[in-house]
Amino acid sequence: MIYIVGIGPGAREYILPKAQKIMENCHVIIGFGRALKSLNYIKQKKIIFNSFVKIFEFIENNKDKDISVAASGDPCFYGITEYFNRNFNGEFQVIPGISSFQYLMSKLGKSWQNARLCSLHGRNEKFIEEVRNNKLSIWLTDKNNTPNYICSQLIKNHIRALVYVGENLSYEDEKISKGTEEEMYGGSYSNLCVVVVQNGEDIK
Repeated sequence: MIYIVGIGPGAREYILPKAQKIMENCHVIIGFGRALKSLNYIKQKKIIFNSFVKIFEFIENNKDKDISVAASGDPCFYGITEYFNRNFNGEFQVIPGISSFQYLMSKLGKSWQNARLCSLHGRNEKFIEEVRNNKLSIWLTDKNNTPNYICSQLIKNHIRALVYVGENLSYEDEKISKGTEEEMYGGSYSNLCVVVVQNGEDIK
């Protein structure tokens, strides 16, 4: 059986017991480097791949094995489940995880039930349109679409906002900062962040 296993934001205490049990009982854990490097507490064989093509090839050549594909956060939220559904012909089970945005919102003590959830991680979302149309929007970022990029777009489009940036969430070097778009612009941030934009009159 193939399992897509959500491992949460990264730290051990935020992985679900079900996810850990499945990975401990499978034959091998595979995935991308960032996800696998956070699983050093699981003493199971791990193989790092750098593409989905290689992952699918390995699965095809090991049909007799139980394989866990480790995925950061929740694999059903802008994660690898969507890619598997489009490109993988076999059966698989998904074990959910805590998304990094859920973790950040809990640290901020803010409800996200009315927020717009978006990703700029390898995607081209209509950022300004989404921010203008939603009092609260939450963004997964990447090395190109950074917190500085987000703040620059807010400044360029004259959008007053309160911006929260979560870096290295759940790890020892976790950092959560907040400020206006102008205060946050020009900061030094890690490559993978979660950014919360609270716009307009709702700023507190």
